[in-house]
Amino acid sequence: MFVLELHASDVHAALGRLLDQTRVAGLRLAAVNARAEAGNYRIQASIDVGDHEIVDRLARRIGGIIGVAAIEVRREGQHAMPASCAAAP
Repeated sequence: MFVLELHASDVHAALGRLLDQTRVAGLRLAAVNARAEAGNYRIQASIDVGDHEIVDRLARRIGGIIGVAAIEVRREGQHAMPASCAAAP
């Protein structure tokens, strides 16, 4: 299981894109959590998959939307590692 964490200025666009892209990829979300932090939003999604490459591809697709400042991918229970596709602010 992996955790994908987004930092975004528009929670609706980022969450909508996350839900849409996980559905298109055929992935199963175990949990989703969104909360406001200092004028931005932090969205965490637990994705029930064992392949890090699949989650990295998903992160690259979501990282391309306007308003996503950063994306982190980690295996559940480990420290966050920034994804190679972190979007520019």
